[in-house]
Amino acid sequence: MARIRSIKPEFFTSLTVADLTPEQRLTFIGLWTHADDEGRCVDDARLIKAAVWPLDDRTAADIEGDLGALSESSLILRYTLNRKRYLAVRSWSEHQRINRPTASKLPPPPEGPEHDLTCPNDSSSTPHGDLTEDSLAERKGKEQGKEQGKEGAEPPASADAPPRHDVERVCKHFADVIEKGGDKRPRVTDKWRTDMRRLIDIDGVTPDQAIAAIDWAHASDFWNAIILSPAKLREKYPTLRRQATSGQRKQQPAGPQTAPRHLTEEEKKRALQF
Repeated sequence: MARIRSIKPEFFTSLTVADLTPEQRLTFIGLWTHADDEGRCVDDARLIKAAVWPLDDRTAADIEGDLGALSESSLILRYTLNRKRYLAVRSWSEHQRINRPTASKLPPPPEGPEHDLTCPNDSSSTPHGDLTEDSLAERKGKEQGKEQGKEGAEPPASADAPPRHDVERVCKHFADVIEKGGDKRPRVTDKWRTDMRRLIDIDGVTPDQAIAAIDWAHASDFWNAIILSPAKLREKYPTLRRQATSGQRKQQPAGPQTAPRHLTEEEKKRALQF
């Protein structure tokens, strides 16, 4: 049963939300109306598709992809108890004020730092791939970063074994460009590497094309404020490509000639090629 929920203006300026696609954002909002008064629901993409996207041509696989992105962004928590899968919206009580809330009939997520894992009383196999080597490596990297206590310290080189040098090269270049543009240097996180790997492996964008797109976007007064993460680069890459090849550049501030910062000759060359 759908429920009336509230949404704060801060939602639209959240950097975490900005890294999501529009479809993932709408699925996240839809989860609020689908979840019970304690922010929980059954973790089944088919049920969520029926509740949130009943009239749209989206499949359960599409919704599962949305849920995976929300989980990676720590906006939702997926857990398993007694072979049953559940989902909880994180920080629910901070964002929703329920008048006369009804107690949830679903079990709460287990407490402790390892609550993203399958719970001890679950004898089923790993749900949703939560116990993959990638997720364990990412968690281990976060723990090591906390122990080091160094601000800006980056997690391990990659969750890949061995590390993907093409992914590392593009991520490092991306961070360099953002820093050179006057912003604080971003951390190259496992999420950065995952999104960049998907851009290369799934979308078929070569590392050189990705680097050229980054240079082209950051030579634009418009795009340099938007393309600040691999997720956003992946989302907007087709648009960037179309604008770069379009003959109507006068309608868009999208060329090295409008650069808000100084480009090296090599960067200008890549931007023009893209």
